[in-house]
Amino acid sequence: MGKIVVLVVDSSVFIIERWQNILSETQNIKTVYGAVAYKDASVLFKEIKPNVVLLDGGLPGSSSIDLLKEFKATNENTTVIILSNSIDTHVEEKCKSLGADFFFDKYQDFEKIPAFITANAFINN
Repeated sequence: MGKIVVLVVDSSVFIIERWQNILSETQNIKTVYGAVAYKDASVLFKEIKPNVVLLDGGLPGSSSIDLLKEFKATNENTTVIILSNSIDTHVEEKCKSLGADFFFDKYQDFEKIPAFITANAFINN
């Protein structure tokens, strides 16, 4: 089985570092990259070609939606997991209609996500 490359996009460096620490110790995850800004995320996505993106659903403006569209247009096989501060069914439906593969509560589901990624083995690039 190959190794999974993950890109974490969040406006908080603390959250990115926490994900990097947790995911780097997770079986089958090779590398975890982080980006705090739209432009950095866009460039890094094209450069590293991640298998999985953990995308903060609450980025400033419409950055989350715009990045989701861009990621799926660039590589529709990349799994995009939206992480939200609160579950809003309208936002969840919009994200899923634009190609988001999964939608998790950023804080309530935090501990479930590493096992979820490993169990689903997102090796698709």
